[in-house]
Amino acid sequence: MEDNAPAHDAGFTNHGREKAGISKVDWPPNSPDFNAIERIWWLMKNRILRRRGCERIRIPTVMAEVLREEWGKITVDEINREISKLPKIMEQCIQQAGGNRYEA
Repeated sequence: MEDNAPAHDAGFTNHGREKAGISKVDWPPNSPDFNAIERIWWLMKNRILRRRGCERIRIPTVMAEVLREEWGKITVDEINREISKLPKIMEQCIQQAGGNRYEA
């Protein structure tokens, strides 16, 4: 799943995807509400905030480690639960005439 960002249409990216036999799914730009990975980033961000409070992570290697740890804790059930929210999010976006005021 890719939006229309230039990096997603780079020759290197396309070649690797095509070589692996993965077809590209068109995805409208500027629609993070409909992108399942955004729900997972939101989940990770909330976990990191709960874990670290208002302490800011300023060292890239520490941030990488925290992200790896939190990513490893996400379960398939959690991913499926977040994906299952997408129809409701889309319905609310339609009701908002394209707005993105979805609340989890």
